[in-house]
Amino acid sequence: EDVEKCRYGAQCGSYIMLSSQVYGDEKEFPRSSLCRIVPRVDGALVHAKVIVARFGEKQNRGWVYVGSHNFTPAAWGRLRVGHATYFNNYEFGVVLLDTQYTRASAEETAVSWDSENIPLPFRLVWRPYSRSDVPHFSK
Repeated sequence: EDVEKCRYGAQCGSYIMLSSQVYGDEKEFPRSSLCRIVPRVDGALVHAKVIVARFGEKQNRGWVYVGSHNFTPAAWGRLRVGHATYFNNYEFGVVLLDTQYTRASAEETAVSWDSENIPLPFRLVWRPYSRSDVPHFSK
C-alpha cells in the first residue's frame, strides 16, 4: 500500500528486493520481527539498508546496522550443503553497538550512539506488520 501511494508511483517499488517465496515461508522468515517504517519525507520510499534492534526489559538499548546490502541472497550469502555459507558478492556495513532509545514524541523513538543522535531516513515508530499487511514484492 505504501508503494502504491508513493509520489513516483508503483514503478519505484522495483528497487525493493523482497521475494514473496521467502516472505511466505513462515518457518524460516522472521516476519514477526519486521516493522513498518514511516519515511521522513511524505510520499517517498526508503531504500536505506538499516536494521534496528532493541532489547532489555524497557526496550531502551540495542544496536543499529547500517550498510549497503540489499535484502537478497547475493548480498547476505547462501547456505550450501553441509551448512557452509557461499558468498559471491561483498558489501560494506557498520554495526553500532550499545545504542540508546529514548521517547522523542508520543509515537516516535529517537536513537543515539555515544551520546550522538543517529539520523535515520525514517521515523522509529515500532509498528509491526499485521497479518493482513502485504509487503511490496520484487517481480
